[in-house]
Amino acid sequence: MQHIVSLLYISEFLLLLLIFLYLLFKRGPTFKGGIAFGLLFFIFIPIWVMIFTGEVELSKTDFGSTKISDVILKNDIKASFIFLGYIFFIILYLYTPNNFNNKLSEIRRRLNLPLYLAIYLISTSIIMLGSGILKGGNWYYNRHEFFDSSGSFAVLVAFILNASKILVITTLISKWYLKEIKLYKFILLVGTFTFWDMIFSGNRIYLFCTAILIFIIYLRRFPIKSFLLIPIGIPLVFFAGYFASIFRHMRGPIFSEGFPTLEVFSSNLKRAIALDPPRPDSFFLGISESVNVNVIYDIFNHYDNYLLGSTYLKSLFFFIPRSIWHSKPESITVITAKAFGGSSLVTTIIGEMQMNFSLFGMIILPILLWFCEKGLTTFLRNYSQLSGILLFFFGILIFRMPFSDELLVFVFVIVILKMSNNLGKIKFKLLNKAFN
Repeated sequence: MQHIVSLLYISEFLLLLLIFLYLLFKRGPTFKGGIAFGLLFFIFIPIWVMIFTGEVELSKTDFGSTKISDVILKNDIKASFIFLGYIFFIILYLYTPNNFNNKLSEIRRRLNLPLYLAIYLISTSIIMLGSGILKGGNWYYNRHEFFDSSGSFAVLVAFILNASKILVITTLISKWYLKEIKLYKFILLVGTFTFWDMIFSGNRIYLFCTAILIFIIYLRRFPIKSFLLIPIGIPLVFFAGYFASIFRHMRGPIFSEGFPTLEVFSSNLKRAIALDPPRPDSFFLGISESVNVNVIYDIFNHYDNYLLGSTYLKSLFFFIPRSIWHSKPESITVITAKAFGGSSLVTTIIGEMQMNFSLFGMIILPILLWFCEKGLTTFLRNYSQLSGILLFFFGILIFRMPFSDELLVFVFVIVILKMSNNLGKIKFKLLNKAFN
């Protein structure tokens, strides 16, 4: 039976790869492309390891104290068929044609990179000063205490921070995509920004999305040159991917003495390498955050306290302090951690759907994605130069992160874009009055 499961996984992988490449070369970056890539990377890299080795081994260093278990293919046939079902319905959504992108307006609103960067720096400063992270201590616990003590204000700042961060990154990518800035200058700017952000936020997903967007745009624009660069690209991807993978061991203690010096950074890097030495299987499991697959399998096997959509409503009530509404819906990552141990566990959109609606989630998921794509595309219709890049970015984020959180981040992206547009109009009117 496990051979049948493996063949079905391989068939779905080929269907996903085909639609991803079709969307990329036919339409460029799209929301569907982001969803497809999220599946290919976060799910199918661990699945391929499982097909070849028979299991997805859990990292005991990181998750040994949780209830999460290794995935053993021959013992997890039922859960595998449920997983195959979810992937099949996502594939149906990806292959369903729509003309959302064709409805984009020809109007091109101006992008205000300095404003996005200023908002990012202000919100970052609030979190860094509020958490006392530069005075020393563990990065994770400092931030956790700040968010606990500051309540809704800290959550609001975090959403604004993430929205401004995405706008800085996607605006830079857009300027390079439209050939408004040279490649070397773009790489310097976006590389510095995303690396800085990863160090101080501890979150690797934005650096990952940036790297993937650069890769697919370059691949689409220069397919032959991309193929010729493979001998150089493979070792580069290995070192970058390995560092991003082991950074999870560094982000906690790196601020133990305040602002990290080169010596502190080096010692933590050596410690991280010792904890997770480079091996082919652990490398692929590490870069794809394979624990997500372990979590999904355990949800299929053991979780039956269904949430009936409560985590999708969380975005409507985020502004209400928990001190006022004690039973306010929590993030899916927190609920999963309470069920299986740990502080925060990622379920991806598949695990979140299963925890809310059981097997009915298979049918609901493609409908949710369809409405999500329609809504995101509609709100971005006046930002044609940014639309596809933002849609791909959010495709990955919505697949990988808690749905309601990323929906709120998108709302703040729109708020900042509208605010930028209104400021531009006010500035234009003032200049008009000054010269008339």
